[in-house]
Amino acid sequence: MQVSVENTSALERRLTVTVPGQEIQGKVEAKLRELCKEVRIKGFRPGRVPMSVVKQRYGEQVRQDILNETIQTSLQQAIQDENLRPASRPSLEAEPKNEDGSDFEFSALVEVYPEIGELDAGAMEIERPDSKVKDEDIDEMLQTLRKQRKAWNAVERTAQADDQILLDYVAETEEGRVPAAGNQRFAIIMGESGFDELEEAVVSIPAGEEKNVELTFPEDFREPALAGKKASVDLTVVSVSEGSLPELDEEFVQGFGIEDGDLDTFRVEIQNNLERELKQATSTVLKARLIEALLKASPDLEVPASIVRQEAAGMVAQILQAQGQQVEPEQMESLVEPFMERAEGRVRAGLLIGELAQQNNIQIDPEKVRAAIDTAASTYEEPAEVVQLYYNSQQLMQQVESSVLEEQVVDWVLENAKVTPREMNFQDVMDAATSR
Repeated sequence: MQVSVENTSALERRLTVTVPGQEIQGKVEAKLRELCKEVRIKGFRPGRVPMSVVKQRYGEQVRQDILNETIQTSLQQAIQDENLRPASRPSLEAEPKNEDGSDFEFSALVEVYPEIGELDAGAMEIERPDSKVKDEDIDEMLQTLRKQRKAWNAVERTAQADDQILLDYVAETEEGRVPAAGNQRFAIIMGESGFDELEEAVVSIPAGEEKNVELTFPEDFREPALAGKKASVDLTVVSVSEGSLPELDEEFVQGFGIEDGDLDTFRVEIQNNLERELKQATSTVLKARLIEALLKASPDLEVPASIVRQEAAGMVAQILQAQGQQVEPEQMESLVEPFMERAEGRVRAGLLIGELAQQNNIQIDPEKVRAAIDTAASTYEEPAEVVQLYYNSQQLMQQVESSVLEEQVVDWVLENAKVTPREMNFQDVMDAATSR
Protein backbone atom coordinates (compact mmCIF):
# COMPACT_ATOMS: atom_id res chain seq x y z
CA MET A 1 0.00 0.00 0.00
CA GLN A 2 1.23 3.47 -0.94
CA VAL A 3 -0.04 6.64 0.71
CA SER A 4 0.41 10.30 -0.20
CA VAL A 5 -0.78 13.17 2.01
CA GLU A 6 -1.71 16.63 0.76
CA ASN A 7 -2.56 19.59 3.02
CA THR A 8 -5.68 21.05 1.44
CA SER A 9 -6.19 23.50 4.34
CA ALA A 10 -4.96 24.07 7.88
CA LEU A 11 -7.27 21.35 9.21
CA GLU A 12 -7.87 19.13 6.17
CA ARG A 13 -5.73 16.43 4.60
CA ARG A 14 -6.21 14.55 1.35
CA LEU A 15 -5.09 10.95 1.64
CA THR A 16 -4.47 9.19 -1.68
CA VAL A 17 -4.11 5.45 -1.15
CA THR A 18 -2.97 2.93 -3.76
CA VAL A 19 -3.40 -0.80 -3.19
CA PRO A 20 -1.84 -3.26 -5.72
CA GLY A 21 -4.46 -4.82 -8.00
CA GLN A 22 -3.09 -8.32 -7.44
CA GLU A 23 -3.68 -7.89 -3.67
CA ILE A 24 -7.32 -7.06 -4.32
CA GLN A 25 -7.69 -9.88 -6.80
CA GLY A 26 -6.13 -12.36 -4.36
CA LYS A 27 -8.66 -11.43 -1.66
CA VAL A 28 -11.55 -11.69 -4.13
CA GLU A 29 -10.51 -15.15 -5.28
CA ALA A 30 -9.96 -16.33 -1.70
CA LYS A 31 -13.46 -15.22 -0.76
CA LEU A 32 -14.96 -16.91 -3.82
CA ARG A 33 -13.20 -20.18 -2.92
CA GLU A 34 -14.76 -20.00 0.55
CA LEU A 35 -18.16 -19.50 -1.03
CA CYS A 36 -17.66 -22.55 -3.22
CA LYS A 37 -17.63 -24.61 -0.02
CA GLU A 38 -20.45 -22.76 1.73
CA VAL A 39 -23.16 -21.82 -0.78
CA ARG A 40 -26.01 -24.12 -1.72
CA ILE A 41 -27.12 -23.94 -5.34
CA LYS A 42 -29.73 -26.24 -6.84
CA GLY A 43 -28.17 -28.91 -9.06
CA PHE A 44 -24.83 -29.03 -7.25
CA ARG A 45 -23.70 -30.99 -4.23
CA PRO A 46 -22.88 -28.95 -1.10
CA GLY A 47 -19.21 -27.89 -1.19
CA ARG A 48 -18.89 -28.85 -4.86
CA VAL A 49 -20.22 -25.70 -6.60
CA PRO A 50 -17.85 -24.81 -9.49
CA MET A 51 -15.87 -21.58 -9.23
CA SER A 52 -17.30 -20.35 -12.54
CA VAL A 53 -20.86 -20.59 -11.20
CA VAL A 54 -20.01 -18.89 -7.90
CA LYS A 55 -18.09 -16.16 -9.71
CA GLN A 56 -20.94 -15.50 -12.11
CA ARG A 57 -23.50 -15.26 -9.32
CA TYR A 58 -21.49 -13.62 -6.52
CA GLY A 59 -18.37 -12.18 -8.15
CA GLU A 60 -19.50 -8.56 -8.42
CA GLN A 61 -20.82 -8.39 -4.85
CA VAL A 62 -17.70 -10.07 -3.44
CA ARG A 63 -15.44 -7.61 -5.25
CA GLN A 64 -17.43 -4.66 -3.92
CA ASP A 65 -17.31 -6.03 -0.37
CA ILE A 66 -13.53 -6.49 -0.63
CA LEU A 67 -13.11 -2.94 -1.97
CA ASN A 68 -15.20 -1.49 0.86
CA GLU A 69 -13.27 -3.49 3.42
CA THR A 70 -9.98 -2.40 1.85
CA ILE A 71 -11.01 1.25 1.99
CA GLN A 72 -11.79 1.03 5.69
CA THR A 73 -8.68 -0.87 6.74
CA SER A 74 -6.38 1.11 4.43
CA LEU A 75 -7.65 4.43 5.69
CA GLN A 76 -7.24 3.36 9.32
CA GLN A 77 -3.70 2.20 8.62
CA ALA A 78 -2.84 5.34 6.65
CA ILE A 79 -4.18 7.63 9.40
CA GLN A 80 -2.16 5.71 11.97
CA ASP A 81 1.03 5.68 9.87
CA GLU A 82 0.78 9.42 9.15
CA ASN A 83 0.05 10.25 12.83
CA LEU A 84 -3.15 12.11 11.98
CA ARG A 85 -5.81 12.96 14.58
CA PRO A 86 -9.15 12.80 12.76
CA ALA A 87 -11.87 15.14 13.99
CA SER A 88 -14.56 13.40 11.92
CA ARG A 89 -15.01 10.38 9.69
CA PRO A 90 -13.02 10.52 6.43
CA SER A 91 -15.08 11.23 3.32
CA LEU A 92 -14.34 9.73 -0.09
CA GLU A 93 -13.96 12.29 -2.85
CA ALA A 94 -15.38 9.88 -5.46
CA GLU A 95 -16.66 6.32 -5.56
CA PRO A 96 -13.56 4.22 -6.36
CA LYS A 97 -13.71 1.36 -8.84
CA ASN A 98 -11.56 -1.67 -9.63
CA GLU A 99 -13.22 -3.51 -12.48
CA ASP A 100 -10.24 -4.50 -14.66
CA GLY A 101 -7.95 -5.75 -11.91
CA SER A 102 -5.62 -2.73 -12.07
CA ASP A 103 -4.21 -1.04 -8.95
CA PHE A 104 -6.94 0.20 -6.64
CA GLU A 105 -6.59 3.93 -5.93
CA PHE A 106 -8.88 6.20 -3.95
CA SER A 107 -8.74 9.60 -2.25
CA ALA A 108 -10.35 10.70 0.99
CA LEU A 109 -10.54 14.00 2.83
CA VAL A 110 -9.77 13.89 6.54
CA GLU A 111 -10.55 16.76 8.90
CA VAL A 112 -7.97 16.82 11.68
CA TYR A 113 -7.54 18.45 15.05
CA PRO A 114 -5.15 21.42 15.16
CA GLU A 115 -1.61 21.08 16.38
CA ILE A 116 -1.30 23.14 19.56
CA GLY A 117 2.09 24.35 20.71
CA GLU A 118 3.32 24.30 24.29
CA LEU A 119 1.03 26.15 26.69
CA ASP A 120 2.98 27.99 29.38
CA ALA A 121 0.82 28.18 32.49
CA GLY A 122 3.51 30.12 34.31
CA ALA A 123 3.00 33.05 31.93
CA MET A 124 -0.75 33.22 32.46
CA GLU A 125 -2.19 35.99 34.60
CA ILE A 126 -5.51 35.22 36.31
CA GLU A 127 -7.63 37.08 38.85
CA ARG A 128 -9.15 34.85 41.50
CA PRO A 129 -12.41 35.93 43.20
CA ASP A 130 -11.87 36.27 46.95
CA SER A 131 -15.28 36.06 48.61
CA LYS A 132 -17.05 34.71 51.68
CA VAL A 133 -20.67 34.23 52.63
CA LYS A 134 -21.57 36.96 55.12
CA ASP A 135 -24.52 37.51 57.44
CA GLU A 136 -26.05 40.03 55.02
CA ASP A 137 -26.00 37.39 52.27
CA ILE A 138 -27.95 35.03 54.54
CA ASP A 139 -30.37 37.86 55.41
CA GLU A 140 -30.92 38.58 51.72
CA MET A 141 -31.63 34.92 51.00
CA LEU A 142 -34.13 34.81 53.86
CA GLN A 143 -35.89 37.78 52.29
CA THR A 144 -35.90 36.04 48.92
CA LEU A 145 -37.44 32.93 50.49
CA ARG A 146 -40.09 35.06 52.18
CA LYS A 147 -40.96 36.65 48.82
CA GLN A 148 -41.31 33.19 47.30
CA ARG A 149 -43.87 32.33 50.01
CA LYS A 150 -45.68 35.65 49.70
CA ALA A 151 -49.48 35.50 50.12
CA TRP A 152 -51.63 37.45 47.64
CA ASN A 153 -54.86 39.13 48.71
CA ALA A 154 -57.24 40.86 46.29
CA VAL A 155 -57.71 44.61 46.80
CA GLU A 156 -60.22 47.11 45.42
CA ARG A 157 -57.88 49.70 43.89
CA THR A 158 -55.64 50.27 40.90
CA ALA A 159 -52.24 48.66 40.73
CA GLN A 160 -49.24 49.84 42.74
CA ALA A 161 -45.60 48.76 42.89
CA ASP A 162 -45.12 45.11 43.89
CA ASP A 163 -48.79 44.23 43.29
CA GLN A 164 -49.74 41.12 41.32
CA ILE A 165 -52.01 41.89 38.36
CA LEU A 166 -54.09 39.22 36.61
CA LEU A 167 -54.77 40.25 33.00
CA ASP A 168 -56.82 39.18 30.00
CA TYR A 169 -55.75 40.45 26.59
CA VAL A 170 -56.52 40.28 22.90
CA ALA A 171 -53.90 41.68 20.49
CA GLU A 172 -54.22 42.70 16.84
CA THR A 173 -51.00 42.62 14.80
CA GLU A 174 -50.34 42.98 11.08
CA GLU A 175 -50.42 39.18 10.89
CA GLY A 176 -53.78 38.88 12.66
CA ARG A 177 -55.48 38.32 16.02
CA VAL A 178 -53.65 36.79 19.01
CA PRO A 179 -55.06 34.54 20.30
CA ALA A 180 -57.06 33.43 17.29
CA ALA A 181 -60.13 32.99 19.49
CA GLY A 182 -61.05 33.97 23.04
CA ASN A 183 -58.73 35.82 25.46
CA GLN A 184 -55.22 35.13 26.74
CA ARG A 185 -54.72 35.34 30.52
CA PHE A 186 -51.50 35.87 32.43
CA ALA A 187 -50.17 37.55 35.56
CA ILE A 188 -47.41 40.08 36.20
CA ILE A 189 -45.85 41.59 39.30
CA MET A 190 -45.51 45.34 39.04
CA GLY A 191 -41.87 46.34 38.83
CA GLU A 192 -40.66 42.84 38.01
CA SER A 193 -42.22 41.99 34.63
CA GLY A 194 -39.62 43.71 32.46
CA PHE A 195 -42.49 44.94 30.27
CA ASP A 196 -42.54 48.66 31.21
CA GLU A 197 -45.09 49.70 28.56
CA LEU A 198 -47.58 47.15 29.88
CA GLU A 199 -47.06 48.20 33.50
CA GLU A 200 -47.60 51.85 32.59
CA ALA A 201 -50.86 50.88 30.84
CA VAL A 202 -52.39 48.71 33.59
CA VAL A 203 -51.60 51.12 36.44
CA SER A 204 -54.59 53.25 35.41
CA ILE A 205 -57.09 50.41 34.83
CA PRO A 206 -59.30 49.42 37.80
CA ALA A 207 -60.12 45.74 38.29
CA GLY A 208 -62.88 44.58 35.97
CA GLU A 209 -62.36 47.35 33.39
CA GLU A 210 -60.97 47.20 29.85
CA LYS A 211 -58.69 49.57 27.93
CA ASN A 212 -57.25 49.59 24.40
CA VAL A 213 -53.53 50.44 24.19
CA GLU A 214 -50.72 50.29 21.65
CA LEU A 215 -47.86 48.09 22.87
CA THR A 216 -44.51 46.92 21.54
CA PHE A 217 -43.91 43.47 23.00
CA PRO A 218 -40.44 42.44 24.28
CA GLU A 219 -38.31 40.17 22.09
CA ASP A 220 -38.50 37.43 24.74
CA PHE A 221 -42.26 37.64 25.30
CA ARG A 222 -43.66 34.22 26.07
CA GLU A 223 -46.14 34.30 23.15
CA PRO A 224 -44.01 33.84 19.98
CA ALA A 225 -46.67 35.43 17.74
CA LEU A 226 -46.25 38.71 19.68
CA ALA A 227 -42.55 38.68 20.59
CA GLY A 228 -40.86 41.83 19.30
CA LYS A 229 -44.02 43.07 17.53
CA LYS A 230 -46.28 46.11 17.76
CA ALA A 231 -49.96 45.49 18.41
CA SER A 232 -53.25 47.10 19.32
CA VAL A 233 -54.18 45.42 22.59
CA ASP A 234 -57.48 45.21 24.49
CA LEU A 235 -56.46 44.84 28.13
CA THR A 236 -58.77 43.77 30.95
CA VAL A 237 -57.54 43.87 34.55
CA VAL A 238 -59.14 40.79 36.12
CA SER A 239 -57.81 41.42 39.62
CA VAL A 240 -55.27 43.38 41.63
CA SER A 241 -53.64 41.59 44.58
CA GLU A 242 -51.42 42.93 47.32
CA GLY A 243 -48.69 40.73 48.70
CA SER A 244 -47.91 40.06 52.35
CA LEU A 245 -44.69 38.44 53.49
CA PRO A 246 -44.80 35.56 55.99
CA GLU A 247 -43.23 36.02 59.41
CA LEU A 248 -39.88 34.41 60.12
CA ASP A 249 -41.48 32.13 62.67
CA GLU A 250 -41.33 28.44 63.50
CA GLU A 251 -44.00 27.51 60.95
CA PHE A 252 -42.14 29.28 58.16
CA VAL A 253 -38.83 27.57 59.00
CA GLN A 254 -40.49 24.14 59.23
CA GLY A 255 -41.81 24.68 55.72
CA PHE A 256 -38.23 24.27 54.50
CA GLY A 257 -37.64 20.92 56.19
CA ILE A 258 -36.14 22.21 59.47
CA GLU A 259 -38.12 20.04 61.89
CA ASP A 260 -37.35 21.97 65.08
CA GLY A 261 -38.33 25.26 63.41
CA ASP A 262 -35.25 26.98 64.84
CA LEU A 263 -34.22 30.08 62.86
CA ASP A 264 -30.53 29.72 63.77
CA THR A 265 -30.54 26.16 62.43
CA PHE A 266 -32.16 27.44 59.26
CA ARG A 267 -29.51 30.17 58.88
CA VAL A 268 -26.76 27.54 59.14
CA GLU A 269 -28.49 25.48 56.44
CA ILE A 270 -28.76 28.54 54.20
CA GLN A 271 -25.10 29.39 54.80
CA ASN A 272 -24.05 25.87 53.79
CA ASN A 273 -26.09 26.09 50.59
CA LEU A 274 -24.71 29.53 49.73
CA GLU A 275 -21.15 28.34 50.34
CA ARG A 276 -21.71 25.45 47.91
CA GLU A 277 -23.12 27.87 45.35
CA LEU A 278 -20.22 30.26 45.91
CA LYS A 279 -17.69 27.46 45.44
CA GLN A 280 -19.32 26.42 42.16
CA ALA A 281 -19.61 30.03 40.97
CA THR A 282 -15.97 30.72 41.83
CA SER A 283 -14.95 27.63 39.85
CA THR A 284 -17.04 28.83 36.89
CA VAL A 285 -15.43 32.28 36.97
CA LEU A 286 -11.94 30.81 37.28
CA LYS A 287 -12.58 28.46 34.39
CA ALA A 288 -13.79 31.37 32.26
CA ARG A 289 -10.71 33.41 33.11
CA LEU A 290 -8.46 30.44 32.42
CA ILE A 291 -10.10 30.07 29.01
CA GLU A 292 -9.59 33.79 28.34
CA ALA A 293 -5.89 33.40 29.19
CA LEU A 294 -5.57 30.32 26.97
CA LEU A 295 -7.30 32.04 24.05
CA LYS A 296 -5.05 35.04 24.50
CA ALA A 297 -2.04 32.72 24.27
CA SER A 298 -3.45 31.01 21.11
CA PRO A 299 -5.43 33.72 19.30
CA ASP A 300 -5.20 32.13 15.84
CA LEU A 301 -6.20 28.60 16.79
CA GLU A 302 -8.49 27.06 14.17
CA VAL A 303 -10.99 24.39 15.18
CA PRO A 304 -12.64 21.62 13.11
CA ALA A 305 -15.87 22.81 11.50
CA SER A 306 -17.56 19.43 11.98
CA ILE A 307 -16.94 19.48 15.74
CA VAL A 308 -18.25 23.04 15.97
CA ARG A 309 -21.43 22.04 14.15
CA GLN A 310 -21.89 19.03 16.43
CA GLU A 311 -21.49 21.29 19.47
CA ALA A 312 -24.01 23.79 18.09
CA ALA A 313 -26.48 20.99 17.33
CA GLY A 314 -26.05 19.70 20.89
CA MET A 315 -26.80 23.16 22.29
CA VAL A 316 -29.97 23.41 20.20
CA ALA A 317 -31.07 19.89 21.16
CA GLN A 318 -30.60 20.71 24.85
CA ILE A 319 -32.79 23.81 24.56
CA LEU A 320 -35.48 21.98 22.60
CA GLN A 321 -35.52 19.15 25.14
CA ALA A 322 -35.90 21.61 28.02
CA GLN A 323 -38.84 23.19 26.20
CA GLY A 324 -40.37 19.82 25.35
CA GLN A 325 -40.17 20.54 21.62
CA GLN A 326 -39.25 18.38 18.65
CA VAL A 327 -38.28 19.51 15.16
CA GLU A 328 -37.78 17.75 11.86
CA PRO A 329 -34.16 17.05 10.81
CA GLU A 330 -34.45 19.46 7.87
CA GLN A 331 -35.41 22.26 10.28
CA MET A 332 -32.39 21.71 12.51
CA GLU A 333 -29.94 23.36 10.08
CA SER A 334 -31.57 26.77 10.35
CA LEU A 335 -31.74 26.47 14.15
CA VAL A 336 -28.06 25.56 14.44
CA GLU A 337 -26.61 28.57 12.57
CA PRO A 338 -27.24 31.19 15.33
CA PHE A 339 -25.31 29.00 17.79
CA MET A 340 -22.21 28.47 15.64
CA GLU A 341 -20.19 31.35 17.08
CA ARG A 342 -20.79 30.31 20.68
CA ALA A 343 -20.16 26.68 19.77
CA GLU A 344 -16.84 27.58 18.16
CA GLY A 345 -15.74 29.31 21.35
CA ARG A 346 -16.71 26.30 23.44
CA VAL A 347 -14.88 23.87 21.14
CA ARG A 348 -11.77 26.06 21.11
CA ALA A 349 -11.83 26.27 24.90
CA GLY A 350 -12.33 22.52 25.26
CA LEU A 351 -9.40 21.73 22.97
CA LEU A 352 -7.09 24.09 24.85
CA ILE A 353 -8.07 22.73 28.27
CA GLY A 354 -7.64 19.17 27.00
CA GLU A 355 -4.24 20.04 25.55
CA LEU A 356 -3.17 21.67 28.81
CA ALA A 357 -4.17 18.49 30.65
CA GLN A 358 -2.27 16.29 28.19
CA GLN A 359 0.89 18.39 28.17
CA ASN A 360 1.03 18.30 31.96
CA ASN A 361 -0.16 14.70 32.43
CA ILE A 362 -3.29 15.68 34.37
CA GLN A 363 -5.38 12.53 34.71
CA ILE A 364 -9.04 12.28 35.68
CA ASP A 365 -9.30 11.52 39.41
CA PRO A 366 -11.86 8.69 39.95
CA GLU A 367 -12.49 9.85 43.53
CA LYS A 368 -13.43 13.32 42.33
CA VAL A 369 -15.70 11.79 39.70
CA ARG A 370 -17.46 9.80 42.41
CA ALA A 371 -17.72 12.89 44.62
CA ALA A 372 -19.24 14.89 41.76
CA ILE A 373 -21.82 12.17 41.11
CA ASP A 374 -22.66 11.91 44.82
CA THR A 375 -23.15 15.68 44.98
CA ALA A 376 -25.48 15.64 41.96
CA ALA A 377 -27.40 12.65 43.35
CA SER A 378 -27.81 14.18 46.82
CA THR A 379 -30.46 16.60 45.52
CA TYR A 380 -32.83 13.70 44.66
CA GLU A 381 -35.07 11.64 46.93
CA GLU A 382 -33.33 8.36 46.00
CA PRO A 383 -29.61 9.24 45.68
CA ALA A 384 -28.49 5.60 45.29
CA GLU A 385 -30.68 5.14 42.22
CA VAL A 386 -29.33 8.33 40.64
CA VAL A 387 -25.74 7.23 41.29
CA GLN A 388 -26.47 3.93 39.55
CA LEU A 389 -28.06 5.82 36.67
CA TYR A 390 -24.85 7.79 36.14
CA TYR A 391 -22.64 4.71 36.19
CA ASN A 392 -24.92 2.93 33.72
CA SER A 393 -24.87 5.83 31.23
CA GLN A 394 -21.78 6.37 29.10
CA GLN A 395 -23.00 9.84 28.10
CA LEU A 396 -23.58 10.98 31.69
CA MET A 397 -20.22 9.60 32.79
CA GLN A 398 -18.44 11.42 29.96
CA GLN A 399 -20.11 14.67 30.99
CA VAL A 400 -19.06 14.25 34.62
CA GLU A 401 -15.50 13.20 33.73
CA SER A 402 -15.14 16.16 31.38
CA SER A 403 -16.33 18.54 34.10
CA VAL A 404 -14.01 16.98 36.69
CA LEU A 405 -11.02 17.19 34.35
CA GLU A 406 -11.74 20.88 33.72
CA GLU A 407 -11.84 21.48 37.48
CA GLN A 408 -8.53 19.64 37.92
CA VAL A 409 -6.96 21.73 35.16
CA VAL A 410 -8.22 24.92 36.84
CA ASP A 411 -6.74 23.79 40.18
CA TRP A 412 -3.43 22.97 38.51
CA VAL A 413 -3.27 26.33 36.74
CA LEU A 414 -3.99 28.16 40.00
CA GLU A 415 -0.91 26.49 41.46
CA ASN A 416 1.30 27.38 38.50
CA ALA A 417 -0.02 30.63 36.99
CA LYS A 418 0.32 34.21 38.21
CA VAL A 419 -2.83 34.42 40.33
CA THR A 420 -3.97 37.70 41.87
CA PRO A 421 -6.78 37.59 44.45
CA ARG A 422 -9.57 40.13 43.91
CA GLU A 423 -11.98 40.86 46.74
CA MET A 424 -15.61 40.45 45.64
CA ASN A 425 -18.88 40.13 47.49
CA PHE A 426 -21.08 37.06 47.17
CA GLN A 427 -23.53 38.53 44.65
CA ASP A 428 -20.76 39.89 42.41
CA VAL A 429 -19.28 36.39 42.11
CA MET A 430 -22.69 34.88 41.36
CA ASP A 431 -23.39 37.55 38.72
CA ALA A 432 -19.98 36.99 37.14
CA ALA A 433 -20.64 33.26 36.95
CA THR A 434 -24.11 33.55 35.41
CA SER A 435 -22.89 36.02 32.78
CA ARG A 436 -20.50 33.43 31.34
